[in-house]
Amino acid sequence: MSSTMKDDGTKWIQTSVTVCCLLLSYILIRFFGQLGEWFDLESKITQYLIISQVVAVLFSLGVFIYVMKNPVISTFLKEVYQEAIKVVWPDKNETVKHTIGIMIGVTIVGFLLGLFDFVATWLLSLIH
Repeated sequence: MSSTMKDDGTKWIQTSVTVCCLLLSYILIRFFGQLGEWFDLESKITQYLIISQVVAVLFSLGVFIYVMKNPVISTFLKEVYQEAIKVVWPDKNETVKHTIGIMIGVTIVGFLLGLFDFVATWLLSLIH
């Protein structure tokens, strides 16, 4: 059965947004935990830890729903996906050549900056 389907990237977009929202939830939980330590909120608010985690998860869920239901954001993400699949990645030989070229260039620039630093230090030692 050879059916050709146009890949609009929906599953990749949803997966990416889900991962970002999970990361947001983790960051918010850590942030609220740090706030609780700084201001001693655990002793002032009963069940602070549970409340802060629920708020973080609900906020992240709200962000996920907002991003997925907003037509402007959805269109933008689909356009980003369509452009990303057009990228032509270099093969192994090109990558090795570019890496070696960059390493040589960085070494030359580092040597020149080191030489400039040495000469400038030597000249300043003559003046001072």
